[in-house]
Amino acid sequence: MSVKLVKGDSMEFGTYGFEHINLPAGRPAYWDTIQVAKIVDSKTFSEPRFGITLEKSPAGPPINHRFDYDEVGYILSGGPLRVTCEGETYEAHPGDFIIFTKGTEIVGEAVNAFDYLTIHYPPLDILIKDREKRFGLKK
Repeated sequence: MSVKLVKGDSMEFGTYGFEHINLPAGRPAYWDTIQVAKIVDSKTFSEPRFGITLEKSPAGPPINHRFDYDEVGYILSGGPLRVTCEGETYEAHPGDFIIFTKGTEIVGEAVNAFDYLTIHYPPLDILIKDREKRFGLKK
């Protein structure tokens, strides 16, 4: 396939909690309120290259998070998303990109609800399968 059109009204949102599948059972309920739609996954290309998701996040408390993948995020609307890393605090507003390299540890806070486009490597479905295998978890 050389062209794929994903119509906005065809996207299916779910509460995957995908990037937090490895957190303890008492993880903040906030993670399970983030709506995620997969736009590009490992099946989109002949070889898995990257994934793209659209996320709709409500406002939420500060949460510790460690990225075990690379991610580029683009704030579409709302926010800000406040991120503290190594003593520096950043606020991402609509039109801003925020880049997280694998291994980055942050405290992230959704100050207000926001919509967020993410590009990540590896794709979401590969991340989920890897975590299920490593931690013996199923969604």
